[in-house]
Amino acid sequence: MHNKNINKKLITLSLAATLVFSAVACGTTSGNDETGTKSNASVEDNGVENVALTPEDFNIDDVGEFTIRVGVNSGDQNQVLKILDDHTNFLKDRGINLETTEFAAGINTIDAITTGQLDVGLFADYAGVNRIGNTLADTKLRAFAMIAKSDSTYLYVNPDTVTKAEDLAGKTVINMPGVVTEYEYGKLFETYGIDPASVEFANVSSAQEALALATNDSADAYWVGRINWSKFEEVGWTPLLNIGDIDATMYTYLVADESYLLEHEAEVAKFLAVSNEAFEYVENNLDEVAQWEEDDLGLAKELAIENWKAATHEYTFPQEAYEDLLKVEAWCYQNGNFPTDYDFTDFINTDALYLVNGDKVTWQPK
Repeated sequence: MHNKNINKKLITLSLAATLVFSAVACGTTSGNDETGTKSNASVEDNGVENVALTPEDFNIDDVGEFTIRVGVNSGDQNQVLKILDDHTNFLKDRGINLETTEFAAGINTIDAITTGQLDVGLFADYAGVNRIGNTLADTKLRAFAMIAKSDSTYLYVNPDTVTKAEDLAGKTVINMPGVVTEYEYGKLFETYGIDPASVEFANVSSAQEALALATNDSADAYWVGRINWSKFEEVGWTPLLNIGDIDATMYTYLVADESYLLEHEAEVAKFLAVSNEAFEYVENNLDEVAQWEEDDLGLAKELAIENWKAATHEYTFPQEAYEDLLKVEAWCYQNGNFPTDYDFTDFINTDALYLVNGDKVTWQPK
């Protein structure tokens, strides 16, 4: 099933039966039938017939030129996509003007969507679930594609003070409030029976600040993603355990405001389709693209290659991604992160993705 949302973007079918894509919704609704397939119900609007976008009728080459503003994290696949486009016009030649802004964490891209700075952001499962749970009355955020699944985050520790997980009691750990590190620590404490009250948290807003604390021996542990492994190893820290060891495999998602997804369904669908083509290009030309990353970002070529290989690279929405969101929501509610238990199903809209990669949109609501 691609989405339970019934507010579908509609397009106008002219008297000449020419399909015209508009950046603005024209007006009515269509829903999912009992099998989970988008229906083709049409209505009359001022005498003009309207039909919902369907995979059979949709052609990305019919979508006109557009700009899309996307938030990225350092070294993530949309930042790689921008670098690829800068060097090859991969997206520009297809009528997509990609504008990117880098943020320290995915949660910051959600803030930028809220303030109108971005069209599309990203979040790791916990960060998005927690933010929506704490803004239920107002949020219009919708997850619309899974970015990746990854176990490439490790708990790095100062080996002079921590040799096993239980040693964290009485120690200081580095945390970024509101992001997935909070969930990872929670799962860690549960797994090893550590009282959270026995651990001191040093809050930071970036990995750079975390590294400074590690360098100055001001903390004892921090969850480190692959792109920063070598930096923490340079100051003498070592990996102790992996997020997979505590049942916290991380899923990441693209997110946008519901109104943007409704009004720009065709454009979003084209962006997703061309992005998937671009990711395949990167996969087949990784050595060259990694060199561009080194030249443009200062990221070591070898690290760029390792970082790319550490995760999946195709926009999909499988059942496991959906169930991960439900699992994290349940954990957050049970641990008092927000007062109201909610169903994350209501905050997913995969209509655009279904248009171009329907075989990979396999989630079914529970």
